[in-house]
Order: sequence, then C-alpha cells, then structure tokens
Amino acid sequence: MNSDRTNARSNEILDRPIIAIIGGGFSGSMLAVELLRRAAGRIYVQLIERGPIPGRGVAYGTQFEGHLLNVRARNMSAYADIPDHLLRWAQRHYSSSVKPDDFLPRAIYGQYISSQLREASSSNPAAFRCIRDEAISVAPAGNRTEIRLAKGQAIFANRVVLALGNFPPADLQIPGKATASSRYVANPWSVNAFANATNDESVLLIGSGLTSVDVTVELRARGFEGTIHILSRRGLLPQRHAAVPFPPFPTENTPRTIRGLLRLIRLQVKRAEERGSNWRAVVDSLRTVTQQIWRSLPLAEQRRFLRHLRSYWDVHRHRIAERIADQLTLQIRSGQIETHAGRIIEYQERSTGVEVTYRERKSGQAKSLLVDRVVNCTGPEGDYRRVSSPLLLDMMERGLARPDALSLGLDVADDGALVDTQGSPSSLLYALGPLRKGKLWESIAVPELRVQVAALGSLLVSALPVESSPSVSTSNEVLASIRS
Repeated sequence: MNSDRTNARSNEILDRPIIAIIGGGFSGSMLAVELLRRAAGRIYVQLIERGPIPGRGVAYGTQFEGHLLNVRARNMSAYADIPDHLLRWAQRHYSSSVKPDDFLPRAIYGQYISSQLREASSSNPAAFRCIRDEAISVAPAGNRTEIRLAKGQAIFANRVVLALGNFPPADLQIPGKATASSRYVANPWSVNAFANATNDESVLLIGSGLTSVDVTVELRARGFEGTIHILSRRGLLPQRHAAVPFPPFPTENTPRTIRGLLRLIRLQVKRAEERGSNWRAVVDSLRTVTQQIWRSLPLAEQRRFLRHLRSYWDVHRHRIAERIADQLTLQIRSGQIETHAGRIIEYQERSTGVEVTYRERKSGQAKSLLVDRVVNCTGPEGDYRRVSSPLLLDMMERGLARPDALSLGLDVADDGALVDTQGSPSSLLYALGPLRKGKLWESIAVPELRVQVAALGSLLVSALPVESSPSVSTSNEVLASIRS
C-alpha cells in the first residue's frame, strides 16, 4: 500500500500529462519514441513491459540468427518517412555489406528497435520511464486512468495505450490429449520448449504457417536429424519471396463481395503473367489498399473471407525469404519433412510416442502418425473471446473494452480509441497493433504498424493540454521518488 501511495503522489507531482504504454514490442516502443520526439519533454511517457529488453517482443526476441525477417530490409524502416533508416543503421551496426533486398535476422531487428528507444529516451531522460512489470488492471480515476501492476504498484496516466502484440497460441483441444504431457509443447516460444528433445526424434508440428517454418529452421540448426511432420487442415506452406515490380492495384469500383474480389485478383494475376510477372506482383500491389478494401466489405463478406480464403491469403501474403524456402524444399524432396492436410480426430500417448490420427483432406480417410513429440504451431491466439490476458479480461468485465464483431481483436474507433460495451469510444484508452486487426485486417506488420504509430503519436500529442515542462531538478526528484 505504501508503494501505491508513493507512486500516486509521484505521478501527481508531475505538472505535465502522462501517457502510459502497456507493451514494449515494436508498436509500444516505437510509440514511446514517437511521443518523446514529438513532445520534446512536455509529456511524461511510461512504458510498461514485462520482458527484460523493450523493443524485442516475441517477434524480435529470438537470439537465433536463422530466424529471418519476412520483409526485405528496404521495407522495414521503423519510420515511414525515412525509408532507408534501417538499411543505414544495419550497415553501421551489423554489416557494411547489407543490401536493400536482404532479409535481416530478426534478432538484429530487435536490437535496432531497442536502439531507437534507447536513443530517444537518453535525449529526454526526465520524460521517460520503463517499468518492468505486467499490467493486470486498468480503471478510470476521474479524468485519468489507474493502472494496477502485477507486483502490487499502481500508476496513473492521462492516456493509456494498449500495445499488447500477439498472444501465445491457444492450447489445442484434441480428443484424447492429456492436460499436461512431456511429449506435447503448447507454446513453441516458451523457454524450455525443446529442452529434452533428442536429435533423432520424430516431431509433428500442428499448423503449417510461419511458426512451423521458424521451428523447423531452428530444430535443424540445433542438429535435429529426425523426420519433421507438418500437419494443417489444408497443408499449405508459406510461399517464397521473389523480387518482382508491381503496378498499383485498381481500387475504383472495387467489388464488395469476396467472390467479386477473387475474380478481380485472378484477372490481375493473368494480366501480370502476360507481362512476364506473376501473382506476387498482384499481392504486393494490394498491400497499400488492403485496409481500405477490408473496411469496405460488409461483415458477412469479411466472415466469408475468414472461413474460405484466409489460409490461402496468409501463405501468399506472408511469404518467406528465398534462403529459407530453399531449405524447406530440399528437406521435403529428401523426405526429412513430410506435409499432411487434414483434421485431427484423435490423440493417444503410448510408451513408444504419440499416435495422432487425422482425417485426410483429399481422401477423407483416417490416417495415423506415430511421433515422439507434438508441437502446437498454430500461431497466435486469434479469438479475443478466449485470450488468457488478465488485463483484457479485467477490462472486459469492467465494460471498458469488447471484442470486435469478428473477435479478431478489440473494437476500436477509427483513431484507435477503445470502444466500450455500450458502444462508446473512450477518451482515455487506445489500442495499437494486432488489437486493431478486426478493424483494419492488416495490422501486424511493420509497414502498417509504423503508420499507426505516427498517427496515434500525433493524435495524443495534439489532444493533450500540454503545459510547460518542470525543471530538471524537480523531474529528477520525481523519478527518484518513483524508483524508491
């Protein structure tokens, strides 16, 4: 309780607006950078991140250099208005030989984002504080918001931004699977996911998207020599990147049905092939207008897309580096990787391993695989009615937030303000990144996120009644009080 009162008093002493950002991955860290640069010390920024190093998150927290970005360096600048920023940084801090079309290691990109936050905060040391903790509760307190932390503290802010990133995969509900098992890995990104694995095992990866690709690459790099089975309902693997020029996608009179859009895309693919290009040019040209098209679709058509075409879109839109694709192709040809398409109908653990029975998509027949280990590679939890976040559960119970109509994220206004259970947009709470996926669809990759960050940063700075900055001595006293 004493620490609660100390933090409350410390926040009240500050005579400038406070913005709290919950989540220190790309979105949260870069929003802090944006605010620090725009506000020039007139706003106090608090970044709440439970991980040890802000800027990494799950995506860029890996230390394995074989995990590559899925976008070329020239398109991964943290700043939309400085397109070559990452390229120049990488040439100075990673390798002078980095080229615009290279796919950098994700660990290096994490260092890049951390360096941007470090530079911005060191330029405004009295305007920034990183709190290593987890937010578990948010509640209005007059014209401010109170945030409760897992370690017992409470902090106050004039505005709160949720930048929670992606959630761990949902635990698979498979008939016959025990609640806990040494042979089942619920989360491939957990610290000890493969602690007891031997190099001659056979492994089944459930899900065939980017998570399965990452797990496969890492297992092989660690010396794993066994067979890797990859099973998903459609058996689709991410497609490879290839450099192709692309023309703008036509947006005039765009169909408002999935069937009409599919016809238009197929027509554009045909025209691209006639010009010596391919489908990649069409998918890439859609990138700049995907949010516009998504928001124009009626809810029923969005649901139809998710039900019938989402898997096909994902493997063509979220492609992998040529080097990774070559590795997978060689292993599939040699039998080191086997892909399967079907729905799991039974899971049985035996003394010799795990027998997984699935109904094959093409034939409808039941087939079985006997493996030593099963890994859940279905990707981040995508149903916000089921996320296991204490913070979101608390906010929903309080009526401060609700899932969007598709449960892909939270319901938000156009500017990112959270919409409560009564349908009213908040003036205190905002969302950023994957939380806005239902509204925007494209809301998980850097080229879209950096635009969101800049827009929300501008909105927050312009909307708050910014007063003159306190003196350095006063600010230092406040920080000392907070840290105590």
